Amino acid sequence: MFTRNPFAELSASISPAVMQAFVAVMVFLVVAGTLVDMAHKGSATYFFNNWRKSKNKAPRQVGFGELVMIAIQTGLVDVLTSGEFCNARRRIAHLLTMYGFIIFVVTTAIMIFGYPTPATHNPALLPQLWHIGALMLAVGG
Repeated sequence: MFTRNPFAELSASISPAVMQAFVAVMVFLVVAGTLVDMAHKGSATYFFNNWRKSKNKAPRQVGFGELVMIAIQTGLVDVLTSGEFCNARRRIAHLLTMYGFIIFVVTTAIMIFGYPTPATHNPALLPQLWHIGALMLAVGG
């Protein structure tokens, strides 16, 4: 059960092309919805105006190397480890949800687009990661 591609089994009743089209439409709708939301709320305008104001108020210019180091530090501390959360339980829940979602979505896309039928044998690791991602998402949520 944990080594079988559920989408390959589903291909007996739903065409792989329909599953792939569904995923492609969902990705398009998420991107389009995000852009419409940004335009409606004016988020991009606010972000760029705020960035311009803070750049003009800066006491000194930050060099490219320093900017890269700040970006790396922010990525490692705030994004990868959710360092902005002080509560350990909240941080763990956030990390489980975030990484579980990423694992689940990536393995879903690989299995639907790369191994859509039972004739195309998938690596046993993919369905296992898919289940682990789903479990992480459920526990984190």
